[in-house]
Amino acid sequence: MPDGLLLINGRVLTMDPAHPRATAVAIRNGRIVAVGDDATARAAVPAATETIDLRGRTATPGLYDAHAHPMMVGLSALQLDLSPETNSSIADITARVAAKSATLPKGTWIIGQGYDDARLAEGRNPLAAELDAVAPDHPVILYRMCHHIGAANAMALRLAGVSASTPDPDGGVFDRDPHGAPNGVLRETAMAIVQQAVPNPTHEEMVAAIRAAGASYLATGVTSAVDAMIENGAQFAAYQDLGNRGELPLRFTVMPMIDPLLDPLSELGLRTGFGDDWLRIGGAKLFSDGSIGGRTARMLLPYEDSEADLGLWMMEPEDLKAKVLRAHKAGFQVGIHAIGDAAIQLVLDAYKEAQQADPRPDARHRIEHCSIVDDHLLARIAEQNVVVTTGTSFLYHFREAYTRNLGEWRMRGSVAMRSFIDRGIVAAASTDAPVVGVSAMVGIQTMVTRKDYAGVLINPDECISLDEALHAYTAAGAYASFDEHRKGMLKPGMLADVTVFETDLHAVEPDSLATVKIDHTISDGRVAYSR
Repeated sequence: MPDGLLLINGRVLTMDPAHPRATAVAIRNGRIVAVGDDATARAAVPAATETIDLRGRTATPGLYDAHAHPMMVGLSALQLDLSPETNSSIADITARVAAKSATLPKGTWIIGQGYDDARLAEGRNPLAAELDAVAPDHPVILYRMCHHIGAANAMALRLAGVSASTPDPDGGVFDRDPHGAPNGVLRETAMAIVQQAVPNPTHEEMVAAIRAAGASYLATGVTSAVDAMIENGAQFAAYQDLGNRGELPLRFTVMPMIDPLLDPLSELGLRTGFGDDWLRIGGAKLFSDGSIGGRTARMLLPYEDSEADLGLWMMEPEDLKAKVLRAHKAGFQVGIHAIGDAAIQLVLDAYKEAQQADPRPDARHRIEHCSIVDDHLLARIAEQNVVVTTGTSFLYHFREAYTRNLGEWRMRGSVAMRSFIDRGIVAAASTDAPVVGVSAMVGIQTMVTRKDYAGVLINPDECISLDEALHAYTAAGAYASFDEHRKGMLKPGMLADVTVFETDLHAVEPDSLATVKIDHTISDGRVAYSR
């Protein structure tokens, strides 16, 4: 059978402004060769080409998750599930820890992912004493959904060398009891100190994690994803190993952390864009602040019920600016995690100063998440041609914590998709998985409805259309990673990555979009997943 595929009789959303709608797509040798009506597509491939009758279903370019942590997605599947859907109290969490401890040899680490203190009955993080009571002979570390806060037990703290005399690290906090001893709650870089005591995954475990994550993504229609935090060569080697074998499940762009990887990469002459159609180096990564749920995102005005708490800087502002300039001069795109408005302001300052020192015509620097903005920040983002990678899935899952910590008045500027689009800002959609699940449809539904999981409305002025939401998950994601000439649209010459939904998306009630399933995920011209 010829190496090709024909999709006919569908509602094809091409994301190509010149030809936005079609009924058919023709594919040969991993590339799109024709897009148009059924007759046009049929004429572009041999008569014996495998054919999928879409029967009126929607097809789009392969979905593109512009900011996630795929390796962590795969690894987290082996850890305790602490998500709010199955854990409504700290008692639920400790019961899971106790059950896990009974199955493991003493001294084995217990790791859990995904609790949300805002949705626990106690309204707080678990404490070391509570974890000690159920797992005294195992080191335990549990991660809040945002991955900017954790909870550890006494053995984990001891293995990390943390005691009452341990000072808070720069950019982090050990919460303490009335006597000054750490109580187990870890914020930002304090969590990283304890993480250093956790054994690193092996090469084989990382390779297996990438495969597992790929299977999850393909089942949700995603054909490309950005791994937004590569911290060492071993992580990159796991991706490269699969790439060398031709076994990467998705197309990956990886973002190396400026510390410690910028200098080694620069010495080799490597920079953003190096790689092939399956694995490429993306932007160099930094963190400027933390999360809203953990009150570590850096704000211009204090958090609710506080007169002075503005959140945290992950590093001193001048240090961040110096690192941005180094990466900019080395030819890298830069992507900086910035959630609070003060952090976004700092990042814009850093990009402006770098561009003034070393002008580049299309640096295409990014703000990762870019959660809380106002008119002034929006104007600056547009003026500086900065790309935003954001995720309304955060609003769907975390609205309660956002409102509790920021107040309703600041929620008007949260994940402002309508404002981004109206000002000509490229805003690429993302999940930040495993912070939330890999499903793009949750984010798409929330962009369209601005409702959280409980149906609570969050500033409907920022609603966007279904087509705009799909554009954010396809063409905008490709542009954010310099992939717009290869991915993100269905037109001749593009890579043949296509997502086929189970129905006509425009016939689905907006509040039900998150329930829509994927029938086929086509990658490189072949069906990589079928429901």
